[in-house]
Amino acid sequence: MIAGLGLLSTGALVGCAPDAAGSSAPGASGAKTVNVVTYNGNPPYCYLDGDGNLVGYDVDVLKAVDEKLDDYAFTIDSMDFNAMVTACESGSADLVSCQLVPTEERKEKFIFCEEPLCLTPIVFAVRDPSIKTMEDMAGKTTASNPINYAYGLIEDYNEKYPDKAINLQAVSELTMADAFKMVASGQIDGYPTLQSSFETINEQTGAGLYASDVVMCVPTYFMFNESQTELRDAVDKALKDMKSDGSLANIEKQDLGVDVFEEYKDLPSGI
Repeated sequence: MIAGLGLLSTGALVGCAPDAAGSSAPGASGAKTVNVVTYNGNPPYCYLDGDGNLVGYDVDVLKAVDEKLDDYAFTIDSMDFNAMVTACESGSADLVSCQLVPTEERKEKFIFCEEPLCLTPIVFAVRDPSIKTMEDMAGKTTASNPINYAYGLIEDYNEKYPDKAINLQAVSELTMADAFKMVASGQIDGYPTLQSSFETINEQTGAGLYASDVVMCVPTYFMFNESQTELRDAVDKALKDMKSDGSLANIEKQDLGVDVFEEYKDLPSGI
């Protein structure tokens, strides 16, 4: 069963061995080895290509950061999504990258960069194809689990634009599949979901819904074992440098088709 907002939500902690097919070799000799884990089933961010190689936006950013850090050498392995959190907490992994958000629960156990890795776009799954924007949802009804970031973003939007407010219903443990069915049946008018997940859930449920334009974004971050403060600071600086020199934007355009920080800079976002 797929939870709302997928990898941006929480998950059970289940162990799993690293996937050897998705591993990359260490870098410069004498550098401190950094054990990085990511997932292999979340395209276009981290997944296996036809030859079994670990590829995607997160992977390319990690490799670019590694090149900038002479004192560190990254080894990148793929794990079951839930196992990554366990590995990072135990210290067998130093860094996790899989479009993660720093939930309050995670911040009690892990540390994060200040600089976002990405902005993950959110659309409304709708029954009415004329609904394209947040303004088009004004006065209409949506639902979300309060633990999901889309819920907070819609709350903030409603506070900022009370004359264009969306009727937001809190529904605990609402899966994306159930939400799509609620839209299809007319119980709600739209449901906020990851743009990258829309087609899959729409096909799985047979809901026959439409995707709005991108209406919100969720910033995602690298996550570290709590002892890795120096590594976190080094990676954070590398990300900021890459954003300044344009190299991060180049990876975004290559892997995501768009410079997300520029394209979505005026949309509601935040954590």
